[in-house]
Amino acid sequence: MCEDPGSDPGSAGAHAAPRAVGPTALLATDGGDPDAIPLAMQLFGAPAAQAISADGMSFAVEGWELGSQRADSTDSEGKCWVRVDILLIENGRYVVREHRASEDSSSAVDEEDRMIATDSTAAIFDNGAEVRSFCTEHTGDRLSTAARVAALDNAMRRWPPLRNPSGRARKTPLVIPFLID
Repeated sequence: MCEDPGSDPGSAGAHAAPRAVGPTALLATDGGDPDAIPLAMQLFGAPAAQAISADGMSFAVEGWELGSQRADSTDSEGKCWVRVDILLIENGRYVVREHRASEDSSSAVDEEDRMIATDSTAAIFDNGAEVRSFCTEHTGDRLSTAARVAALDNAMRRWPPLRNPSGRARKTPLVIPFLID
């Protein structure tokens, strides 16, 4: 009987395909932009708990909300709401969190019987340049695209590293010539 050499996990050679890193590893390990954390502490204060859903799992991580926006629409099929949040988490990575809710108007005559479907997703990135690219790419979903672009605009106004071509924070601290109470 012949065995497939690739079927045994212990016999995987150097030519084995690298494993994709899952959201658990990305959220728990260091990476991203280490210079962003002191800047976030300076601009926003201590991190707060953030809820993230990725790949069917939910996580709670410490971080800062850099910007958010929502978009909604109503048409013959019903109502739809999309909210996009751009977060910086305590390991220096960025998260684009998207929450979608839709109400189907064709399923019921009575307004009390209408169904609302919800879905939450998150994409994790190492730097602001990747976040900008993700938020500005056009998808087939115009509502989601509009919310992403608007959230990116909101975040860029509050978070200087998103304005840099590299998307990285400066190594030197931001100097603010006055105190804000």
